[in-house]
Amino acid sequence: MITTQSTTHRRLSVHNNAYGNESTQPRKQHGLLGGPKIFVRGQNPLSRIALFKQKFVGLFPRDLQGYLPEVDIKVTTICLIWYVTSSISSNLSKAILKEFTHPVALTELQFLMSALLCVGFITLVDYLQRPGLRRSGLARACSNFPEGILPSYLDGSFKNSILGRFLVPCKIVLMTTFPMGIYQFVGHISTHKATSLIPVSLVHSVKALSPIITVAYYRLFQGRQYNSMTYYTLVPLIMGVMVTCWATHGSKTPNGSSSKNVQMGPGLIFASLSMLTFVSQNIFAKGVLTVKRNRGILPSSSPTLSKGKELSPLQIDKITILFYCSCMGFLLTLPPFLSNEFSQHQSVFQDLSGKVGSLILLHGVTHFLQALLAFQLIGMLSSVNYSVANIMKRIVVILVALIWESKLNFVQLIGLSMTLGGLYGYDKWGSRSPVN
Repeated sequence: MITTQSTTHRRLSVHNNAYGNESTQPRKQHGLLGGPKIFVRGQNPLSRIALFKQKFVGLFPRDLQGYLPEVDIKVTTICLIWYVTSSISSNLSKAILKEFTHPVALTELQFLMSALLCVGFITLVDYLQRPGLRRSGLARACSNFPEGILPSYLDGSFKNSILGRFLVPCKIVLMTTFPMGIYQFVGHISTHKATSLIPVSLVHSVKALSPIITVAYYRLFQGRQYNSMTYYTLVPLIMGVMVTCWATHGSKTPNGSSSKNVQMGPGLIFASLSMLTFVSQNIFAKGVLTVKRNRGILPSSSPTLSKGKELSPLQIDKITILFYCSCMGFLLTLPPFLSNEFSQHQSVFQDLSGKVGSLILLHGVTHFLQALLAFQLIGMLSSVNYSVANIMKRIVVILVALIWESKLNFVQLIGLSMTLGGLYGYDKWGSRSPVN
């Protein structure tokens, strides 16, 4: 993740951040390469990164060095891993559905794997809370998750923490996660159905229209007023998705055949249904799970930004929400899954080969990892920077999908650029411009 700084605070050295708080360091700097050597044998390995930064910036003219953005290596690395896992997860679903043409069964298996991974992960974290393991590297890594991600009652006792608390839901948890489970059920099935009919890039391009639905909902049903800039930023977003749809509709597959018109219409309908479902889920979660308090449940990188942030009055951690939403989704998907199973002459599991099973396992793991990485970034970044990172993730997923499908052409690049411009413009000028 790259953040910029005002030109009034131009940096003549890029290695200051490697030594903690900048305000506590001496400010005697004489150019980028004129200062003392920053790497000495026995120093913290982080100084190697600072030395690399210093040499890299030295490649640019001195007049431009002050305008270079500050790069946080840790945040950038996590973002790259987040983008990779998201791209793998999205494109794996398409590869799975080509050989395992059962979207409902895939949804059921995904909910099951997500729930099992939540239990396994929380059991590992609880085990690391034992006195002899608290200082291990893995325990310290788990402790870096922001507040509100993991349960606060983990004490190293599997019986008390896992069996007695985590796996025993209270009434509030069930009442909260049941509606979200319905959204998960409809959203995942419609996403998998759309993925089985149209390219992954087109599915995510349609999902990029979510800001339009959000603005329309708050304008029509909540009476919120927006200035003209909000609506201007939505124009390139709509045009970008239309151009992408048109280019994908007329593109050629690797074997030279054109896209099937019969699948394009239903695929776009299912993709739109998925987008509407997840937008509704976000609106519901914001209205039910959060109220304004003095501090946020997920602290941002700046302490001042957490003031006035929204905090869940129910104090339900994110892993618990993810686990019970997966359980609710599994139970809701079970009736249509069994109905399809009994109505067909051949069981869907007979189509579940070893290759498909391995892909489903990898898909479930990457899907769970991207959720954990998103939780980590929420705590490391401000809300604005996280929103920009999320926009970039969607663009990377669409671009990787186009390359994966071997259908990337100039018109699609134009549509993708317009979508990127619309998403970024909405985030920067539109989403925070309501007129009271």
